[in-house]
Amino acid sequence: MVLGMNNNFWIKVVNTYYDDPIGFFEDILNFLPDAWQGKAAESVRDNPKTAIRSGQGVGKSALTACLMLWYIAMHPYSRIIATAPTKKQLEDVLWAEINKWLTSTILDDKIIWTKTRVEMSGYGAVWYATAKTATRPENMQGYHEKYMLFVVDEASGVEDKILEAILGTLGHKDNRLLLLGNPTKTTGVFHDAFFKDKVDYFTFKVNARDVKRTNKDNIASLIRKYGEDSNVVRVRVDGEFPKQEDDVFIPLEFIEQSIMTEYVERAIESIDIGVDVARFGDDDTVIADKIKNKILPLKIRRGQDLMRTSGDVLFSCTGLKEKYPEFFMCGGKIKVKIDDTGLGGGVTDRLKEVIRDKNINWIEIYPVNMAKSIHHKFYYDITTYLWSVVREQIDISEGKKCELILPNDDDLVGQLSCRKYTYHSSGKIKVESKKEMKDRGLRSPDRADAVTLACLPVKKPKINERKKGGRAGRI
Repeated sequence: MVLGMNNNFWIKVVNTYYDDPIGFFEDILNFLPDAWQGKAAESVRDNPKTAIRSGQGVGKSALTACLMLWYIAMHPYSRIIATAPTKKQLEDVLWAEINKWLTSTILDDKIIWTKTRVEMSGYGAVWYATAKTATRPENMQGYHEKYMLFVVDEASGVEDKILEAILGTLGHKDNRLLLLGNPTKTTGVFHDAFFKDKVDYFTFKVNARDVKRTNKDNIASLIRKYGEDSNVVRVRVDGEFPKQEDDVFIPLEFIEQSIMTEYVERAIESIDIGVDVARFGDDDTVIADKIKNKILPLKIRRGQDLMRTSGDVLFSCTGLKEKYPEFFMCGGKIKVKIDDTGLGGGVTDRLKEVIRDKNINWIEIYPVNMAKSIHHKFYYDITTYLWSVVREQIDISEGKKCELILPNDDDLVGQLSCRKYTYHSSGKIKVESKKEMKDRGLRSPDRADAVTLACLPVKKPKINERKKGGRAGRI
């Protein structure tokens, strides 16, 4: 009998499904697991440590939620600690998924769900699951129960000191550890679980191509755009660790870690917008809004004229002004940086015209001439410099902290991680040209360029004394 629960039906449920997580999924939660999800559930039942690397969209959140419900329901006085790199991943994804599968089941009156905690009714102090963001090792210490499950989502993005603290807590033979996520980097505890420490783990890989629920059109698109053996396909589709490519300017590891970095809400110190204007029919016009150190989801436009693009930029500015009024009350201005080469010049001129005619004093326009030569100690041209700004802000080598948060956008990841570099005869670093990228079968990196423009540091523009319609003051 489990604690004071003398309900015969409940006792029957526990006796039936204690060793049968798949049956519990199907009969109690009405969740029909894929083959790999069933395999994972049985591994957690049977093995102290399980590590799963996978592509995206394979059903990791559904598996984790249902597995946690099985574990807490079947194990008396159990404690489950779930962690992930960000609060959003825990609360908006995993915990929401738990609520989805718990609702309208026979567990409704046995298990209490809150935003960050799941408790066995009447035993909340000693029998529960909790969500803790992976920020401090001490958050993972001090747990010493017989039935204890640690779940680490997006494990590649969790610092090793956090994972090491968890490993140090697992002292009982019935304790369980589940590591899962996209394999984004080739070092650390999660990587070692599949190689150096493989003997200690039950491990397996889930290829998104082999899972029915995944978006096959998106998979085909990624393969077509970036190649079968590109790192973005290896990691986000095949569940393989990335290749170490010495000639890629921004390593995939940096990009993925940036995406998984927690955004801390503080006073807004800057608002920037980067605009890359499409030049060809198959390219996109991209608007990238940056709030302090976070790039918001990108705005993508295709096949529209320059007036419409100018209107979209102004609409974006107005939306940001409405959302962050305190920034503008203190005299803040939105810095709009536009690739002024070619068609972008028309957008620049139209925006300046509207700002002048409507006497808008909270928007500053910075045209960026991508053909302009620069004098830099390390970088050959302005494009390389722009990309270096982003690279430096997300560089996590040698213990550095990520300073820029990127959106989880497949195409942005692919574009940032595929651009190569060489050393010019002058000894300076030079990223490959767009023509060279297209010769390799890659599209123009329009999303990446918009992000680099948003991140470009600029000085306050000089007052343009030219006549209306003049084009002075370009960077």
